[in-house]
Amino acid sequence: MVNLKATVRVKTKSGLYPVYIRFTKRNQVSYAKTSWVVNEKGVNNKKDITDPFVMHQTSMLIDSYFMLLNQIDTSSWSTSEIVKYVTEFKNDLSFSDYTRKHIDKLISRGQERTSRNYKWALNHMERFAETDNIMFSRLTSAFLNRWIESLSETNRCKEQYPVCMREVYKAALKEFNDEELGIVKLKNPWSNVVIPRSDIPEKRAITASMLRKFFNVVPDRSRFTNPLMEVGQDVALISFCMCGLNAVDIFNAQKDQYVNGIFHYERQKTRMSRSDKGYFEVRVPEFLKPTFEKYLSRDKKSPWLFNFHDRLSTSDSFSANVNIGIKQIWEKVDPNYKASLYAFRHSWATIAQNECGATMNEVDFGLNHSINKMAKVYVKVDYTPAWILNEKVIDFIFFTDKESKFVEKEDKTFEKISKYNNVRAEAYVMGKKVCALEDTGFTNVDQVMNKLVTLLPKKIKNARVQFKITNVDKNLSQMYQRLVP
Repeated sequence: MVNLKATVRVKTKSGLYPVYIRFTKRNQVSYAKTSWVVNEKGVNNKKDITDPFVMHQTSMLIDSYFMLLNQIDTSSWSTSEIVKYVTEFKNDLSFSDYTRKHIDKLISRGQERTSRNYKWALNHMERFAETDNIMFSRLTSAFLNRWIESLSETNRCKEQYPVCMREVYKAALKEFNDEELGIVKLKNPWSNVVIPRSDIPEKRAITASMLRKFFNVVPDRSRFTNPLMEVGQDVALISFCMCGLNAVDIFNAQKDQYVNGIFHYERQKTRMSRSDKGYFEVRVPEFLKPTFEKYLSRDKKSPWLFNFHDRLSTSDSFSANVNIGIKQIWEKVDPNYKASLYAFRHSWATIAQNECGATMNEVDFGLNHSINKMAKVYVKVDYTPAWILNEKVIDFIFFTDKESKFVEKEDKTFEKISKYNNVRAEAYVMGKKVCALEDTGFTNVDQVMNKLVTLLPKKIKNARVQFKITNVDKNLSQMYQRLVP
């Protein structure tokens, strides 16, 4: 049991005595300084406080300390631990500062790319809160729900940002709370918060015909060595022909990762979260070797496999430059077409599954996704199935002129009408055609149906009308129904 008493210790140069709360437990003594002071008249010869006001204030403070201590078991605590607990318990902590420390830890663990999501999430929350120092006490369920609502118009951030901030808060709960001792300094507001799911991203796979056109472009001549257009096209080829290799894994590759024609790597995105560190091996196809080896570093002192580090300092700048080059290539193919380097990874997966007969598990394996976790613990992994699948993908794109199967499905998204398309539309009631039109200038089916409604006979009121709309140029038809008042 600990005893508490208000006392003074040493007189200061100003002639005043600072007031302390003394904590005594067996042979241990510790002090907690208060904000009060007393003069010579406020203490007696035994240094006991006699000032009525200070006695009243310290008595209430001691009562509040006992209220905290009675909620937990402190029998095994030292007096210094008890002092720290009671004096810091009600101190509000800075969530902003704690998050920045958390971000620093991520960076120190090599998770720099992940840390950026946390940084952007904190920046957005601080802008919403209109302060650069959010305190933990501010993070109530109501505040968090309002903040998440402000993200509702985003596609991915509405899930990604709250998840990041929730992870920081969970780390704080582990650090500041101790359930075994009954210490609950922070309450968890996230239990009453629903984090929305990200929108399903649009499929970014490039069709086979567009891939062939892209890789068939001859980059413009340039006085520069390895101009952006050439680098963009070559890196896209390296990525596509090596099971959709990511830009960061290409840029950060070191010389000892390329041995006997096989590229060994740990996927940067998942190496910190997977037990196998995201390890994978890809054989460089003979088809790709001239392009792959074109960028090998010739600097014997450099640890890097490729010479991209001679001009660029980070993987972000590398990706940005590559995507600029890719954009320049697309402008030659189709100025309206857009697809970044990551789309080539999607394309590899789509072609492997749709055109080469690969299962989803085989596609995941080739993409170096985390699958069969326990099997990898016991089995020495054979990577050749992925290499064989990779060769099939290369063969399909560069040695056939077949189109991708999924193109047919995409083209049948009937609602995508160009104002230049010739559209024929007919309206039916009870199976009988009542009016029709054929014209251009429509950009969606609603415009077509609205035009047809104006052509309906006046006697048709409060009836269900069926519409058959045909995009003559694409030879595609679709049927709709609408209640006409």
